[in-house]
Amino acid sequence: MPLVEHRRRVTHPAPSPVPPPEPPEEPLDAEAEIQQLCRELNDAGYTAEISWGHVVVSPWTNIPGADMVDSLADLLYPLKLANGWRFHQNVAVHIPPLLDHRIPDLMVTSRSPDRYDDMRVHGHGTLLVMEVCSPGTRMVDWHEKPLDYARAGVPLYLIVDPVTDPPTMTLMSAPVADLAVDDERQPYREIVMVEAGQPLELPEPFGVKLDTSAVFG
Repeated sequence: MPLVEHRRRVTHPAPSPVPPPEPPEEPLDAEAEIQQLCRELNDAGYTAEISWGHVVVSPWTNIPGADMVDSLADLLYPLKLANGWRFHQNVAVHIPPLLDHRIPDLMVTSRSPDRYDDMRVHGHGTLLVMEVCSPGTRMVDWHEKPLDYARAGVPLYLIVDPVTDPPTMTLMSAPVADLAVDDERQPYREIVMVEAGQPLELPEPFGVKLDTSAVFG
């Protein structure tokens, strides 16, 4: 009887199908590229704003400036709790008609403000925005942002200026409704400036007098 050599049968798995190549991403248009760059910078911890279609990276707030923001928030905190308001420090105000936006040092809104998108709210959806001046931002805070915020419909713009001697707090209210992008008119009809230590009245819906000495410390 012939001997039969039994050989182990080895089977090989069928090769996995090669996935089809992913379709190339569609190129972003210029506006989308600007928004994406701005979003990436903000995610990385920078303060990136859009002005006249250009991304502007602002310096971080220094500790004295951050303390002033915190002190003002303390003064307004009882109103926040009573009314269910929100305090924001990294949310932008959309500035029409372009895709511009500004990120104030402090923004006060209702619990559900009218949003432009997940990064920005409409100016008319804010209750107040605040900027603390520094030597590097003072010109922008005084000469560019009033027009931007008024065009957006921000009802109250508060400028805390520790750079002047003596320091001042200025409240701009009643924004002009028909401002152009390059308008040379005063963008807010009412302006009240007080020196540190003098009270500053915030109109409704706040209805309080701020102790400015508490803000400047």
